Amino acid sequence: MLLEIIFREICHNVLSLRLHISLILTLLIFGVGTAAFVRNYSGEREEYNRWKVEFIEKNRKLAESSLTRLAVGRQNLILTPRANAFITDARGKYLPNRFEFSGYNVFGFSVRPGGANPYLSAFEELNWMFIIAIIISFAVFLFTFDTISGEKELRTLSQTLANPVPRGTLLFGKYLSVILTTLLMLVPGIGLSLIILLVTGTVAITTETILEITGFLFIAALFVICIASFGLLSSVISRSSKVSLLIALTIWLFFVVIVPNTAVFWTQSLFPVQSVESVQSKIQQAFLDLEKNAPDGSWSSSGNNPFLPQHELRANHQTNRMNSQMNIMNAFYNEMFRQFEQARMLTIFSPVSVFEYLSEAVTGGGYVRFQKVWRDLHAWQTQLLAYFKEVDAKDPASPHWYNPYEYFSTTRKGANYGEVPVFKEKAPTFRDRFSSAWPYLLITVLYTAVAFFLSFVLFLRYDVR
Repeated sequence: MLLEIIFREICHNVLSLRLHISLILTLLIFGVGTAAFVRNYSGEREEYNRWKVEFIEKNRKLAESSLTRLAVGRQNLILTPRANAFITDARGKYLPNRFEFSGYNVFGFSVRPGGANPYLSAFEELNWMFIIAIIISFAVFLFTFDTISGEKELRTLSQTLANPVPRGTLLFGKYLSVILTTLLMLVPGIGLSLIILLVTGTVAITTETILEITGFLFIAALFVICIASFGLLSSVISRSSKVSLLIALTIWLFFVVIVPNTAVFWTQSLFPVQSVESVQSKIQQAFLDLEKNAPDGSWSSSGNNPFLPQHELRANHQTNRMNSQMNIMNAFYNEMFRQFEQARMLTIFSPVSVFEYLSEAVTGGGYVRFQKVWRDLHAWQTQLLAYFKEVDAKDPASPHWYNPYEYFSTTRKGANYGEVPVFKEKAPTFRDRFSSAWPYLLITVLYTAVAFFLSFVLFLRYDVR
């Protein structure tokens, strides 16, 4: 009986105009979105490769001329364009993708617009996550809003239940048919996207890519199941399909527009962080306090002999300034990270936002990637400094007074660049991704269970006359 209900409902959906329009729109957007990704990714990759060649050559010359210059000089690290961004860009254009560092410190991060028009970053990219979160979720509500209320108006619901069909079986059959119809509608779109990627050869389909696609398809199916339960709920709340449609649209707007776009306001109101001006004032005050307590001669730089005592005082004073600034900035960065995470907590009321965070975790992009790079860069900077000090300790011409901003009081010898620790970005591990994903998985399952349970309870009491 359940299979008969599912088959009947799927046939009804397949023959409906709403499915035909949704399928055409889905295919069009998947095709256009993937073509746009191929074009953008190729350009970003070329630009990144040029920067990488220049970066390596510059560091090679610095290391061979003077290892101190390599350790002291401030440099910028640019993140590699993500090959799996066709699944989701994870809001990469909004998150920091450039890091400033030296051998002594990781100074901070910024958003690098690159060579493209920065004003164009205001537009969303048509990746898989965006299409499913916005277009497919809307289609699911279109398939479900009149599942019950529509049949009541047509008086077919009472006829169906006049037969020995349990209400739970009927509701569950309709629910599964919507899910299967939506997933079948997704197959051509994702297939077209993969064909474009394979034909163009832009992205190498590796084992890791296949696993990421598989993981994404799993959470996409889970998201469709969740949204279908809310669509079903909108249908059993009302006895009129027009009212059900209004309820469905309200829920969709709440998930897609209201929750994500009001989170920033509520976060800034509930979890404020100190301003940049306040942080700079703290740094200036810390510098003034250091100046008052610094020994005489801490700013002296006279004399060509690097072993003069004033150079040691100057190196210690500069180190204290750097450490003081670093402590204040790191506290500020951690405060920003907490605020960002709290903003996400406020958006978990939307399954669409939860799906976005799940997609980010599965592909290892966005905030998951940023945190991984931030930790790894600090660890690498410590390794580079240790290597620099090890080489410097072997130079009898160096007084070994480590000044994070100047070249005078440490080795002036060069080094083989092949022996210098080089930072290599590593993708987030499975553990990192699962650690980020599992709370959102539980939330999605919880929302699905609650929405379907309410639908079931309401349908048991539904007046089908």
